[in-house]
Amino acid sequence: LKKMSDEDSDAPRTKVEPLPDYKIRFTDMPENLVEKAIRLTAKANEGKKVDKEVATAIHQGLNEDPDLMDECSGWHVIVGKSFASAITYQTKNSVYFDILGECNKTFLLFKTQ
Repeated sequence: LKKMSDEDSDAPRTKVEPLPDYKIRFTDMPENLVEKAIRLTAKANEGKKVDKEVATAIHQGLNEDPDLMDECSGWHVIVGKSFASAITYQTKNSVYFDILGECNKTFLLFKTQ
């Protein structure tokens, strides 16, 4: 008898970063892309104190990720603790969320055509 773990032992394993504590305010993106965006956002916050640097790092990450990048459209990134917005965006490409805990910031990521 072969155990399932025996079959998986030869397969390469990729390390998945754990999701930070977060709260979704609004999204129409597929769940797998939302999780990618949240992980990317949490990583972009590491070692940065200025929100503009964080937004730039998130934007760069969105443009480099094969599942999130799009050469035709543009991603927009808003980072802060308090802001208002009225946006027009490409359907299925918007996520508005908070990363809780030590970071304690709000993020709005959306794509336009």
